[in-house]
Amino acid sequence: MSYSNPQTCCYNFANMDFGAAAGATTHRIAGPKGKKGRLIEVGVCVSEATVFATTLGIVEVGNASDSDAYAKLNIATATALNATFNSDDDTDAILSADIPADTTLLVKLTEGTGAGLAGQGNPYVIIDWY
Repeated sequence: MSYSNPQTCCYNFANMDFGAAAGATTHRIAGPKGKKGRLIEVGVCVSEATVFATTLGIVEVGNASDSDAYAKLNIATATALNATFNSDDDTDAILSADIPADTTLLVKLTEGTGAGLAGQGNPYVIIDWY
C-alpha cells in the first residue's frame, strides 16, 4: 500500500467534559504494524456549548516523549452545541502530519480552567496509514 492508496481510519473517543476542570485523560492509538501515518484531522463534535475562562480545552496528539508532537487543537470558547470544531477552525493545530511507522500515538484531552466552565464533546482523530 502506498500513500496514493492509504487506509483511512477515524478514531472516535467517548464524550469528554472539557468544562470539568478535573485534569486530563489520555488515550492510545496503535497504527497498523509497519505502516507510516499522515495525520489528516483532529477535532471535537460538540455536545455542550463551550465556555472557557482561563485556559481552553485542548486535544493533543503526540507520543511518550512529546504530548503535542503531531497536533495541538485549542477548542475555542463559545463553540456552539452540535458544531464540529476541528483543524479547519484552528488552522495551526496540526504541527507535524507525518507519523513514523510503528509509533504508538497518545491522544491527550485536557479540560479548560477558570470560572463558569462548560463544554462537552466527542474528540476524534483521522489518520491515513500507508
